[in-house]
Amino acid sequence: MIMTQEDRQYNILVYGVEKRGLKEPSQEISNRNFKLIFEPFTTEKRFNDFDGVILFQGIFETYQYEHSYYDGEYLVHSYDRNALDKRKKELKLLIEKGGFVCFILHKPFVDSYYRSGFATEDLSGTDLCKYSLNFSSFYRKDFSKRTTHVSSVRDEFTRFLELYGAASSYFENFNSGIELRDIAKVNRSTVGMILLDREFFVPSLLPENTDERIFEYFTLLAEALASSFNKLRLEIPSWIAQFCFEKESTLSDKKQQLLEEIENIDATLANYTQYKKILLGSGEILVEHVATVLRDGFSFNINSDDELKEDLKILNENNEPLIFVEVKGTNRGVKREYINQTDSHRDRAGLDSTFPSLLLINTHIKNSASLEDKDQTIPEDQIKHAVKIGVLILRTLDLLFLLKQKDSGKISQKELIEMFSKNVGWLRASSEHWEIIQ
Repeated sequence: MIMTQEDRQYNILVYGVEKRGLKEPSQEISNRNFKLIFEPFTTEKRFNDFDGVILFQGIFETYQYEHSYYDGEYLVHSYDRNALDKRKKELKLLIEKGGFVCFILHKPFVDSYYRSGFATEDLSGTDLCKYSLNFSSFYRKDFSKRTTHVSSVRDEFTRFLELYGAASSYFENFNSGIELRDIAKVNRSTVGMILLDREFFVPSLLPENTDERIFEYFTLLAEALASSFNKLRLEIPSWIAQFCFEKESTLSDKKQQLLEEIENIDATLANYTQYKKILLGSGEILVEHVATVLRDGFSFNINSDDELKEDLKILNENNEPLIFVEVKGTNRGVKREYINQTDSHRDRAGLDSTFPSLLLINTHIKNSASLEDKDQTIPEDQIKHAVKIGVLILRTLDLLFLLKQKDSGKISQKELIEMFSKNVGWLRASSEHWEIIQ
């Protein structure tokens, strides 16, 4: 049971430091405010047997980047689900009994990974630290590189952060239900914090693996945690909310409106990011992204019943086909075989050779490092072949430019349907214009 005296000694578990290549100190680390107990990742001791727990982010997962001739660089990721589930329950019990946890943040977060030809892998719950940060309207983002320009906001952490403060990530909170207290900032960005007065997230370098540095590192951190937690344990009773200032209600309503507006903006920005994924990948994943753009971006009525998962159809209000769409992804440019496949798949779908058909193709996937790399012309002979067999070619970049024009009101859905239905060759688009090249 957690005691209430300010001068009590906290028994704090330091968990799994060997996962970060650190050794257990040769001497006990303790003073009148705390005693640290070091246990390995496989220990049978439970989090809720202690007053607090210190652990590094990422110790439940492993990942590394590998390379192959066909796939280029890709991520290999795994995590210990059994250990994670066990510690989730213990952490819940620890917090419920009045204890605390401290996650040491020492590297960027890896929350998802996209590999060409595969579904995007969600990694946002594969570590206890990431799991503890998963709230709605609460975001973690990585800096382009680690920074040591970390400013302490709480006096208790000043000494620790002076020696070890470094941040790879920052946080944005638009959830009014989360009580957040800053520990550290980089400029105006929160990089260290206390959530709900019991969950500490501290940005830090790893200490050198020597007795002297490990002793210093964990002593300074534990002193900061014990001192800060003592101050936070002064609970404010619920009855004080009965006293209300005149402006409180108005300001609370205004805050809620702003939070809702921010949430809507975040959702819209997330949609734009989703649309841009048609510039990546191939196969079924590309078809899914294209379908999202056509359905949600352009508000087209679409369906996909192709057993090879490469064909889409834009439908009219009676669910009858208006335009046939063949979706392809390639590391190179447009080839004759892709145009021929559009024709043969159109025929397989029971549509005649004059039926409006698009070859929607994501070109130069692996060798593109910029939009300029993606924006490469289609060879004249391929355009003429498309004209000959009645196919209109659009690069996925062209489709995004058309969506940008529709989004800004420069072009309507009706005009797009007419454009797709009456033209063959190459529809080349930019932010402001479009043209048919034959």
